[in-house]
Amino acid sequence: MRPSALDISLGRQLFVDDALVESTAGVVRHWNRPVKRDAPVVWPGLPGAVPAITDLATPDDPANLVCATDGGLWWDPTRRAFRLWYNVDWLGDICYAESADGLSWEFPDIGVVPGTNRVFASDVIDSWSVMPNYAAPDPYADWKLHVSSPYVPPAWPPTTDDRLWESGDGLHFRPLGLAGRSGDRSTSYYDPFRGEWVFSLRSASLPRTRHRFVSRAFGGDACRWAWPGDAAALESLRGAPEPEPWLDADYGPGRQLYSFNAVAYESVMLGAMEILVNTEHDNGDCSKVGLPKNTGLHFCFSRDGRTFAPRAEPDIAPEGWGSGAWDTGYLSATGGVCVVKDERLWFYYSGLRGDGGRLASGTTWFRNGMYSNGSIGLATLRRDGFAGMVADGRGEIVTKPLVFDGGHLFVNAECRFGSVSAEILGEDGRPVRGFSACDCAPFRQADSTKTELRFAGGSLATLSGHPVRIRFILECATLYAFWVSPSPRGGSRGYVAAGGPAYPGLRDL
Repeated sequence: MRPSALDISLGRQLFVDDALVESTAGVVRHWNRPVKRDAPVVWPGLPGAVPAITDLATPDDPANLVCATDGGLWWDPTRRAFRLWYNVDWLGDICYAESADGLSWEFPDIGVVPGTNRVFASDVIDSWSVMPNYAAPDPYADWKLHVSSPYVPPAWPPTTDDRLWESGDGLHFRPLGLAGRSGDRSTSYYDPFRGEWVFSLRSASLPRTRHRFVSRAFGGDACRWAWPGDAAALESLRGAPEPEPWLDADYGPGRQLYSFNAVAYESVMLGAMEILVNTEHDNGDCSKVGLPKNTGLHFCFSRDGRTFAPRAEPDIAPEGWGSGAWDTGYLSATGGVCVVKDERLWFYYSGLRGDGGRLASGTTWFRNGMYSNGSIGLATLRRDGFAGMVADGRGEIVTKPLVFDGGHLFVNAECRFGSVSAEILGEDGRPVRGFSACDCAPFRQADSTKTELRFAGGSLATLSGHPVRIRFILECATLYAFWVSPSPRGGSRGYVAAGGPAYPGLRDL
């Protein structure tokens, strides 16, 4: 049976799996990790970052912390600014910041609590997600906010329900109602490939697991769930659909899934799993010494919107106990996962140093040193650079049958000591006339995240809609991604995660 062709018209095609690869020779896949910036970009000592909060249970005992667990960081082209929603203190309020360059931040008075950057006048916030509405005519005039139930051990299920909000400016929110119960560190995101809001719900006390609830709408009757056997659920939630079992907790000996965020990036869903190494660094022992839990961030990818498999080792790792680093432990991704800036992916993440002088004795659990001294930092990675197909000599990659509707073949590649070229193979496996390797002008001795491979046969538009294979020939080169664009400018039409200064929206158009 002839294999069906894969449509690659939308987005850059990444080599994070073998979904597009039919065969290789002389090529290996190499995984890359982001490079951390040494110092955080937002920390408690920044003027204006931590407004005075006098309405918490213990205002005289702050945790000296800013964090985005899971919060949100998005580029907003209508304001020409990076926008950050973050927590102050532990179980504190949501606050807001803006930046023109993603490094230097301002904390404006937004008027909810005069003189501060607080989003709510009084609230206890555990975990939450803020995001623009992809489905709206103007996503940046329709912000959505999901606040998950605070979970206070040992009660299960939680005794309150998740709350949904919306805002025209991302600053002044109005309630949309309740969604259903979840555990702490529950999040939500939008999957534009399938047009679905996905609620990533903590589904058990221990071991930590995930259920998910999917809705076409954010809010309303279609966006409510109920757990089986939950006698304490509100009457309005009785009979609502059940969340479905989803992501398992078993990611290796002593490991548990602590939290999960995702965003559309190019042609795939990019996930960031916060995975806990459940050894001596879990809650009990951490509270005894006042140091944070050992969680790191593991990237994962999905082509069906449901299946995510993390890499074994953290892509952004905690520095560990005894390091004295600002990100000693408890690393958390931000909602939006990453932005695209200067042809790199910028991953903002929270980390805690802890405080060995603030032990469990004589204070509430959320004032323990394990939740103290938190900041928000940054790690960066080459655009599309999660995995590269590397040839240290001569190598080749042959794709599975593909279809597209563009005319220009682009690659993201590094070949300072060699070259990258390609040829188009017809259904008979032979090079198409005018598009053989001999007809391709190689990309030589250079490094570019976007360069076109041109053929003597001209535009690939003559092959539009016809199943073909692409054979890439690498000489001492690394190929990170390829795509077929309708424009010689190279727009991929894919999604750009949380956006970036080069884009007028959430897609590379």
